[in-house]
Amino acid sequence: MITMNTVLRGMLALLAVMLSAPAGEMSSRLTSMFQHHCYECHDTDVDKGALDLTALKWNPEDADNYQQWIKIFDKVSRDEMPPKKRDRPTAETRSDFLAALRGALHDVGLAKQSREGRRIYRRLNRNEYVNTIHDLLNIDIPLHDELPEDGTEGGFDNIGSALDLSAVHLERYLRAADLALQEATVSTAKPTVSKIRTDYTETWHSWNTLGFQNKNWADSPEGLLAIRWNGYNGPHGELGAWSPPVSDARYRFRIRAKAMVDRDGPNAKEKDRSRPDRHITLKIGLATWPRAPGNTVNNTYAEMSHEEFREFTYEARVKKNQTLWLSPYRAVRETPDERPMVDGLCAIIEWIEIEGPLIDQWPPPGHQLLYGDLPLQPTTTKPPHQGLVVVSHAPAADARRLLAGFLPKVFRRPVSDEEIDEHVAFMLEQLNDGRSFDEALRAAYKLALCSPKFLFLHETTGTLDNYALAARLSYGLWSSTPDDELYALADASRLSNPFVLLAQAERMLTSPKARRFTSSFLASWLNLRNIDFTQPDTKLYPEFEDYLQQSMMRESELFFDELLSHDLSVTNVVHSDFTMLNARLAEHYDIAGVRGDHFRKVSLPYGSRRGGFISQGAVLKVSANGTSTSPVVRGAYVLERILGTPPDPPPKGVDVVEPDIRGATTIRKQLELHRSQAHCASCHARLDPPGMALENYDATGRWRTNYRYIPESAKNRVVHFPGLDWRYYAQGPVVDSSYELVDGRRFKDIDEYKQLLLNDPEQIARAMTQKLIAHLTGARSQFADREVVDAIVHSARDNRYGLRTLLHGVITSRVFLSK
Repeated sequence: MITMNTVLRGMLALLAVMLSAPAGEMSSRLTSMFQHHCYECHDTDVDKGALDLTALKWNPEDADNYQQWIKIFDKVSRDEMPPKKRDRPTAETRSDFLAALRGALHDVGLAKQSREGRRIYRRLNRNEYVNTIHDLLNIDIPLHDELPEDGTEGGFDNIGSALDLSAVHLERYLRAADLALQEATVSTAKPTVSKIRTDYTETWHSWNTLGFQNKNWADSPEGLLAIRWNGYNGPHGELGAWSPPVSDARYRFRIRAKAMVDRDGPNAKEKDRSRPDRHITLKIGLATWPRAPGNTVNNTYAEMSHEEFREFTYEARVKKNQTLWLSPYRAVRETPDERPMVDGLCAIIEWIEIEGPLIDQWPPPGHQLLYGDLPLQPTTTKPPHQGLVVVSHAPAADARRLLAGFLPKVFRRPVSDEEIDEHVAFMLEQLNDGRSFDEALRAAYKLALCSPKFLFLHETTGTLDNYALAARLSYGLWSSTPDDELYALADASRLSNPFVLLAQAERMLTSPKARRFTSSFLASWLNLRNIDFTQPDTKLYPEFEDYLQQSMMRESELFFDELLSHDLSVTNVVHSDFTMLNARLAEHYDIAGVRGDHFRKVSLPYGSRRGGFISQGAVLKVSANGTSTSPVVRGAYVLERILGTPPDPPPKGVDVVEPDIRGATTIRKQLELHRSQAHCASCHARLDPPGMALENYDATGRWRTNYRYIPESAKNRVVHFPGLDWRYYAQGPVVDSSYELVDGRRFKDIDEYKQLLLNDPEQIARAMTQKLIAHLTGARSQFADREVVDAIVHSARDNRYGLRTLLHGVITSRVFLSK
């Protein structure tokens, strides 16, 4: 009888030959081996798991072949293969097999890295490009929409193999460079900074002159302006008359306001009666004028008190036809029975102050980088001399001096005289063609900003030089170009010192620009960049609205910052005894005692179903489809993003399991039927448990005990405004989140599932380390990197796998220090 131990012993002998035999000599040996031991499940006729061993050779120079052998290694190392129903190898035999295959795969991968590097030559992604332009020229002009979206690989948008370059990209880069250079160039006299305050103690009645507010305004006890919510509030009166004196500039708005519930106004219906002492959320944003309800941008939210006036500050870049937009948004709920949105909610405005355009320095730093101290002259000798232009009496010399300072910052390394000469010559050509000096110089700058030396990160195979290290560190932690201190250390060849490198990382993590690390890493690791990809059905989830989604995102960002700042264990990814909350999110989570719009660290009460990323609203929303939850989708999400063990793609022709929102059956019953198909069972044994563990959280991240469904009586209903809380849904079947892991361990709910994951903290730390490597190096973690990952995780054990400790380990590892 041929046993699995016999199979594995034979494979061990085969692997020993593999290490020395060329690929062309392997075919007959492999065929003989698999003919006797493996064809029962993995031949042309059976082909289980889409693996036909009759066609598999040891040819690791072929990428697909190499990945197939890695897949075999991972299946055996996770104890998924051989199947439990077959004869099982001894622990020693299995260990020897894995050691031999690991060594072979590692040597091949490391040799490839030595020849080619870990990643291909990669360009800046869209965020990196915009941040670099902004930091380089000290501007904040919106540029994201000017550029195409980036591809992703493994969720990350900075992986070289996913970042293509097309004619469309080049066209957009040309336009973006034009816009940025024009924004940085001074073309008018210094604008006058004004501060205007409108006091509504005496003037609120002047708002009635435009006729918009017959239904929207109410009398306040103080005789002040009272903006009433009716679902259609837009900018009104004197705010509509205000337009920015300088468009596309930043302005600061200060508002002093308090809350009021108007119980006696013409729109205060009997069913909408509410306590008059409720706190109310004020929505602040920008809208086009004349008013365009629902078309507000840059929205923020602040909690008004009914007891006292509070001051709120709001800064934004304002376009030509935009104005400030204010509206009472929703009442703060103190009990689940209180409705958050009712007629009669009012924002009483005492005064509004507008300051701007905000100017820190004149001429701005970007203009000084481009033109130095060259004089500005009027474009015409005739009054009113509105336009200004940069002039030079020595164009070639001035251009050389300015380009010599500009090009090293753009190319992120020292430049040669030949590179400067090339750009000066191009500038002089433009000058000879009739362009003005400033136009010709901007053309040379544009040439640099569209050069591969700017658009791509320059790295050579092997150990990175100091300038490449500076760029890798700055794009890893700031998603932008190095600053002057990093350049100075690179000039002195000091960044290759690991102590200096870590000191710089610590400095950079204290910078406001480090928020980019948090947002970009979470966008990729947890897929939070797709938070807007779907929106919850307003009939199934009427409580969901924009303020809640903003709060969810902020919770995840602040939670990550807390882990990083205090080097807390990455086991907090799975479960923690705290989270970051404001009143709106606490209401959604049914956590009492949290008041106000500000976020703070909150210890979770006993029995709370929160704690860790996997029970946060943003994660639960982005892993749902807006209407329903799918254990398959969420299961794949947890396996890939939290545990670092992504599932195999589904076989071709297999139907996707779609949850039944009619309430006729449960997803559990649907999955049981699906798993009864033999070719689906093995994958779903891994996929379904983590997804079922999260099934008590709905598509908005709210805890549920029953599924919701839309009855026939409500199918034609229309919800006009998210957050109104009109309950058209009905309660369906009870949620059962109990399940069994692939190894036979059972859990009854999310708490028990979390505990099973926490029994293996190294797995959580290993997954996090792999994700950090992908983000910081621009290449996904590879098989040859596994020994590095294991070493980083092992060294972090004494610090309980602290997040900052893992980050330090990655930054000082060979995968970070080399291409």
